[in-house]
Amino acid sequence: MKKLRLFYKLFVITLLLLSTACEQQDKTAISHLLDARDKAMSEKNIDAFNQLLATNYPDKQHTIGQINLLFHQFNHIHIHTLNRHIHLINDEHAECEQSYTISAQADGDVRNIVQREQLQLTKTAQGWKISAGL
Repeated sequence: MKKLRLFYKLFVITLLLLSTACEQQDKTAISHLLDARDKAMSEKNIDAFNQLLATNYPDKQHTIGQINLLFHQFNHIHIHTLNRHIHLINDEHAECEQSYTISAQADGDVRNIVQREQLQLTKTAQGWKISAGL
């Protein structure tokens, strides 16, 4: 009976450790996705940006058009995110709340914008994608 209890305790501890490891892997993958979004913005790479959005992103073509317009309006764009908080809702959905600073230059003028955003993310066969919130 004691061996069964010990086995049960070890089994529960193993499950908890595996759960924590999987959660950390998902959070790391989401952070990489969001860092790739920052890079795509800073490099003004609309194709890379498009790849980060889920296929079912609401009004995706309009969003891509708006981002592309920004890319053409500014000579230089740099985005920096901070205070990132990722919350896993379940195995396939997450939310990220973070602040960002965009520094954009056009006609010699530099504009800085500081905002807070909340993004929804969905895990797909291709990995985590931004599914709403831009």
